[in-house]
Amino acid sequence: MSRIILFLLATPVISSIGDNLPEFKSCLINCDCDKISEYLFWTCDENCNYYCQQYITNLRVEKGLKIVQFYGKWPFKRLFGAQEFFATLFSFGNLLVNYNNFKKIYLQYKRNDNEYKILYQQYLILLGISCIGWLFSILFHYKDTSLTETLDYFGAFAIILSNLNAITVRVFKFDKQKIIIWQILLILLYLLHVVKLQIKWDYSYNMKINIVVGISAMILWIYHSLKVYKEYKKNYIIYNNSIQLLPYETKLLNKLNYLSISNKWITLIPILNNLILCIGISLETNDFPPIARYIDAHSLWHFITIFPNLIWYDWNIWDIEMLKLTNKL
Repeated sequence: MSRIILFLLATPVISSIGDNLPEFKSCLINCDCDKISEYLFWTCDENCNYYCQQYITNLRVEKGLKIVQFYGKWPFKRLFGAQEFFATLFSFGNLLVNYNNFKKIYLQYKRNDNEYKILYQQYLILLGISCIGWLFSILFHYKDTSLTETLDYFGAFAIILSNLNAITVRVFKFDKQKIIIWQILLILLYLLHVVKLQIKWDYSYNMKINIVVGISAMILWIYHSLKVYKEYKKNYIIYNNSIQLLPYETKLLNKLNYLSISNKWITLIPILNNLILCIGISLETNDFPPIARYIDAHSLWHFITIFPNLIWYDWNIWDIEMLKLTNKL
């Protein structure tokens, strides 16, 4: 009886080919929890849904048919209890990198006076929210529920807004009063976004607003990077002979050399990082069935996002230290 209730109540947000297959519906109705493997934190109904997705997918693969989605998502194989193991692992990688960057920026924050603390504060906000967002991503990819999915989406938008906040304050050099007004506007936008999705969940709207905010931040990062490039070239002797700047620049150059990237790209690192992110976004827009039912385009996107942050915040520290020398950036 519980299997019939599960089938009747299984009304997903997105309907797909897989969950409309008669054999899948039959499997759900006839599923016996006592005869399938149990997983920690997974209910009987959830285990049956997983089992039937895997069973139907195996049958289709044996018949040479294509793998199809169920409820708008691919039928991943569990690994170590995780629904999407590699997406979970890569999300943890992002969390770790952002946490290490948070500690790095916090040290710089404590060393600086109030004039430059304002800039470091924006990066601390971005990194703090990023850590929370990636924690939500870990929970979501470990186990996909309506709650973890909602947290993942809201966390992702918070990260994107925080990125826009950081680069906007850096480019336009807002004072404290302007920062407060600007951040109140961002918070209001975030709250309106959350309320709108809570009233009616709209994947299309969510994607569009993330793209608009993300591209806006990307444009500002590129603009700022080109401005730094021009200023660095103009005052090369000052910057190149600065003892104050030397340790930060050396750290950047060592990372570039390790990656076999020419030192001349040092001022354009934000552009390179954004190009890497664009490659990752192209994966998201060209989805494919998961390789071996473990790795899909979305998990690869999470893998790619690890790398820009390995150098991005070293560059931001270097950028602020340059600002101290001439105050022209």
